Amino acid sequence: MIKTFKAHPLMIFTFLKPFLFILLIPLFNGIRQYIVYKTYDSILGLELFLFAVIMTIAVLRWRCFSLICDTNKKTVTIKNGLVFKRNASISISKLSSVQTTKNPIDAVFRAVTYRINTEAGITSRADFEFKLSNKNSAEVSNLLYCKQESTAVKFSAIKVAVLAATTSSAFTGIIVGVPVLNRAGKLLGLAISDMLLNEINNVSSKIQTFFPPIVNTVSLMILLSYLISFIYSFLKYINFKLFLEDDKLEVRSGFFVRMRTSFKKSAINDIRIEQTAIMILLRRFAMKVSVGGYGDSKSESEVIIPLEKNEEMKKRFLDYFSFLLNDQKGISPKRSYLTKSRFLTFPTVYFLLTAIVAIVLSLRFEDFTRFILFLTCVASGIIFCHAYLCLFEYNYGTVKLGENIFLKSNKGFRTCEIYCPKENVGEIKLTRFPPDYFYKTCRIRVSVRSERADRLRVRHLDYETVKKEVYKCFNIE
Repeated sequence: MIKTFKAHPLMIFTFLKPFLFILLIPLFNGIRQYIVYKTYDSILGLELFLFAVIMTIAVLRWRCFSLICDTNKKTVTIKNGLVFKRNASISISKLSSVQTTKNPIDAVFRAVTYRINTEAGITSRADFEFKLSNKNSAEVSNLLYCKQESTAVKFSAIKVAVLAATTSSAFTGIIVGVPVLNRAGKLLGLAISDMLLNEINNVSSKIQTFFPPIVNTVSLMILLSYLISFIYSFLKYINFKLFLEDDKLEVRSGFFVRMRTSFKKSAINDIRIEQTAIMILLRRFAMKVSVGGYGDSKSESEVIIPLEKNEEMKKRFLDYFSFLLNDQKGISPKRSYLTKSRFLTFPTVYFLLTAIVAIVLSLRFEDFTRFILFLTCVASGIIFCHAYLCLFEYNYGTVKLGENIFLKSNKGFRTCEIYCPKENVGEIKLTRFPPDYFYKTCRIRVSVRSERADRLRVRHLDYETVKKEVYKCFNIE
């Protein structure tokens, strides 16, 4: 059976989006000026002409788009292009994920943004993105992934809130908030960012602490940025549901923007069970899957379990991904005082350097002693967190090689477990530094095959044992 689908008319505005701020907004401002003040700029006529040309091209591009699903050949073909015609034919078995997104505008016009991803294509961007009607979207999804009986798993808003809190950062809040404030200010003719900064300065000046006012200002800005990031993450993950089928997973989430992501279990490159700093305090874990080519961000990960205790997480892993288990004996760092001290070497050095630099700066700049003390406290907190994760790697760091690969260690400022099939491993690297030659140890780093490869390393393992197991696992003579 061959079925052809046309794009939703709302896709016309998707083609117009790149010209929004350089053409459309100045045009609308010019029309508003003419209606209100009965005057217009000399370039208004040129803007109207360019708008008509761009709108005509957008309509023609929309009319040239078609999606063809051939269930006999089990392929999906996407045809588009106005002057240069492009046909892309993809085997359904090669699809890594299918994602639909519905924002408030889509909901009004009964449309969805449809994304098809494979392991090929440009990173940080969907391979194919277009608009479909609600009816066509559901029909295409059924043709690509045959509809099956599914089991729904719901998660409470509290778990989603904790996930949002642990995945939020002030840096993300700045990236999300600053462009919005600047664009809103330009549209309204107001310096919103300056007004907000002045208000933060006024509030911080009224707060009396041991540290100088600049610390209060920076702290308030960080907290505000974190709050923006938290709200953004919470609205992204709210209404989180996981639907399980025999060979497929589907994740649904979102409040204003509803997202639905489907992918086959065979398309999963690896499973990650992680703990961020807040999760460590709460003794909770989150589970993520990495799907090649998925997503329009820097990560290919999709959260499937927002927050669970260790026992419940292990149970869910056995229920969903028991085929990735590795029952072989793992390789871990040697349990000795010497090995433990090696893991704590860098945190100790960092702490001593921080203390020395703080003392020197305090003696050199006496007027900034309180500010230097604040920075020292922050740096010390980060170093102690790093030391804890180094001890975690010493106590629990493990690698298991076989038909399935398992690693447990720390990654950045979080603990991490990775499960993946052997065929999905892109690279295994054994690294030895000068001390490793003396202690006859090495570090192993495993990278998973994907566009944005997941990787994890375990340090201070016996070199001969690791090399023997790697050669045995991959049949290296």
